[in-house]
Amino acid sequence: MGKIETTLKAEIIRLSRRETKGLLSKTVTELRRLRKRVGALEREIRAIKAARADEKATMKIKAATEPVAAEQAVRMSPRLIRSVRNRLGISQAKLAKLVGVSTLAVGNWELGKTKPRPESKAHIAALRRLGRREVRRLLAE
Repeated sequence: MGKIETTLKAEIIRLSRRETKGLLSKTVTELRRLRKRVGALEREIRAIKAARADEKATMKIKAATEPVAAEQAVRMSPRLIRSVRNRLGISQAKLAKLVGVSTLAVGNWELGKTKPRPESKAHIAALRRLGRREVRRLLAE
C-alpha cells in the first residue's frame, strides 16, 4: 500500500509543478515585457527632461540678450570687460567668439586702447546677465 501512495503523491507533485510552471511562465514573460516598457519610458522621460532643460536655458539666454539690444547707453570700461570675462571663466578668444569680434579687439578693449561698438556693448551687457553654464551652452552651439 505504501508504494501506491508514494507513487500517487509523486505524480500529484509532478503534475502540480508542471501546471504551476505553465501558469508562471506566462506571468514571467509578461513581467519581462513590462519591465522593458518601463525602462523605455524612463529613458524617454529623461530625454524629455533634458530637452526641457535645454529649452529653458535657451529661453533664458534669449530673454537676457533681447532687452539689452534695446538699451541705448551701456557703460563699458576695460576693467568691467575683464571682470565679466573672469567671472564667466572664459578666455579673450571665447569672449570674442560670443561677441562676434576678433581676439585682438577684446585685448584692446581690456587694455583701454579702443572701445567696443554699441552692438558689442549690447552683447557684453547680455553676457553680464548670464552664468557660466549658459555661456558654456552658447559656446557649444
